[in-house]
Amino acid sequence: MKKIVLIGSGNVGIAYVYAMLLHSSKDICFSIIDIDEEKVEGQVEDLLHASYLLPQNMKIQAGSYQDCSEADIVCITAGVSQNGNKKSRMEDLKKANQIIKEIIQNVKKTGFSGIYLIASNPLDVMCYATYVYSNCPKEKVIGTGTLLDSIRLKSFLAREVNKSKYEVYGYVLGEHGKTAFPVWSKCYVHENSIQEILPVDQLDKIEQEMKEAGFKVCQKQGFTCYGVAMCLCEITNAILEDRQCVMPVCSYYEPEKLFISTPTLIGKEGVIKSGILDLSLAEKQKLQISISAIKEGIKELDLDKKVE
Repeated sequence: MKKIVLIGSGNVGIAYVYAMLLHSSKDICFSIIDIDEEKVEGQVEDLLHASYLLPQNMKIQAGSYQDCSEADIVCITAGVSQNGNKKSRMEDLKKANQIIKEIIQNVKKTGFSGIYLIASNPLDVMCYATYVYSNCPKEKVIGTGTLLDSIRLKSFLAREVNKSKYEVYGYVLGEHGKTAFPVWSKCYVHENSIQEILPVDQLDKIEQEMKEAGFKVCQKQGFTCYGVAMCLCEITNAILEDRQCVMPVCSYYEPEKLFISTPTLIGKEGVIKSGILDLSLAEKQKLQISISAIKEGIKELDLDKKVE
């Protein structure tokens, strides 16, 4: 039985566990940790009732940090809440860092040697902070990154060209934030380049829509959870099933020694290979803008002093 510890039982965390109940083929033991212990007890009971209708064996329990000692994955969704009033995921950076630091220190004490899966914003900087505070191999830290941005992009493109999601291919790279960018040179409808189908101004409009999508959802319902939860589920299954598939997730980018979303090969040991890039000149320039934004966050927290 695979063991996953979830730290943070808010909307994203619980949606993630539920997604795993529905979409995992593995027997899994979930331990859920949150400062609101009574709420966790209620969530555990509710999820257990749901799990009895599943063919696989799912054990769900209110956990403690000691459960991390034998875990395969520690998934962190705890952090500063995102809402529609915030202009950027970089807001509350220091508060977010303090939360991650405390969590990682507690996990590290248990001797955890598995994979950290991060969904806390600002995502790229928090992945780097996890790497620094845990002192674990860089391959063992993965963030949801621009996987959700890529899904949003493809949904908007499919709508624009009136095609199904299965007919549209494309992805977003860079920072999970304001400087994320679609790789238009690698976006296709069937074998046709999207740049040959839609004019530049229309692509620019879609790009802006992709960047604002999360905040618009937050403004309307107060939070986002289902999209990122499904991304966490997809990454988790890629690890547990050793799929060795490529995803646009946040991983260590050796040339710049930071965490950023690039096409990343994922398997049972975490990141197998990352930074698989073949970009146009304009896209390389956009990548550098993202790199600069992440470096500013790292510098603000004095984490840059820890760069190898």
